[in-house]
Amino acid sequence: MCGRYTLYTEREILARRFEIDLAESAPSYNIAPTQSIVTVISENGTRVAARMRWGLIPSWAKDETKLPQMINARAETVATRSAYRDAFRHHRCLVLADGFYEWQQALEAGRRKIPHWISRADGEPFAMAGIWSTWRRKGDLEQSWLRSCAIITTAANEAVSQLHDRMPLILPREVESTWLDHGLDDNPVELEKLLVPVGPSLLRSHPVSTRVNSARNDDARLIQFCDDDPQLGFF
Repeated sequence: MCGRYTLYTEREILARRFEIDLAESAPSYNIAPTQSIVTVISENGTRVAARMRWGLIPSWAKDETKLPQMINARAETVATRSAYRDAFRHHRCLVLADGFYEWQQALEAGRRKIPHWISRADGEPFAMAGIWSTWRRKGDLEQSWLRSCAIITTAANEAVSQLHDRMPLILPREVESTWLDHGLDDNPVELEKLLVPVGPSLLRSHPVSTRVNSARNDDARLIQFCDDDPQLGFF
C-alpha cells in the first residue's frame, strides 16, 4: 500500500520535469491521507497542475463521512470495482512524489514495525499513477466541488517486497503522457497494460526514524538514514 510519501523537490524543478505551471508547492516530508496534494491532469491535451484531497470520494457518494478511507486502489481491481471504475476510465492523474514510506515487520515479537523511505536510485522525482473524482453533497448547491484522488498500488517488486507486499504504481517517464491520454478513455484493456511495477534497480531504500509514524512530524530528518535502533528513531 501507500499511506505516506514525500514531495520536497523545488517547485521550479517539478514544473520543468512534469511540464506544468506550478504556482506553489510547499515541501513536505510526511504527506498523509486527507491532505491536499499536488497532482497533474490533462485538460484539452495540456498538462495542468491540480490540488486534490488524498482519499477518493466517488461522485455517487451520499455522505463522505461514512466511506472507508479510499487512499489506494489495487491495480488488479481498479478497472472493475464500482468505486474506482469510472475514475479509471475517465479521470486519471499523476501524483507527484520523490519518495514513499513502507513499514517492515520487526523481527522481534512485540516491537514496532520499522519504517523505510524508498526513492529513485538517481534521486529524481517521479509520478505515481492516480485516479480522481469530483464530488459534493447531494442537494447542497452552495458547496464547492471537491476533487479527490487515490493512488494505484501494485504487487511489490524485488526491491520493496522485503518490506511490504504492495507498493505504489510508479509510472516510467515515457508512459506518463499515455496514462493521461483521454484517447484511451473507455479502453481499459490498453490502460491495464500500464499497471505493472517498475524494475527493482530503479529504487533504493533505507530505514528511518519512527517519528514518521505521526503525521504531525514533517521535517527533513524523517528521510535520514536511522543508524541507531530503528525502533527508537530520532527525537
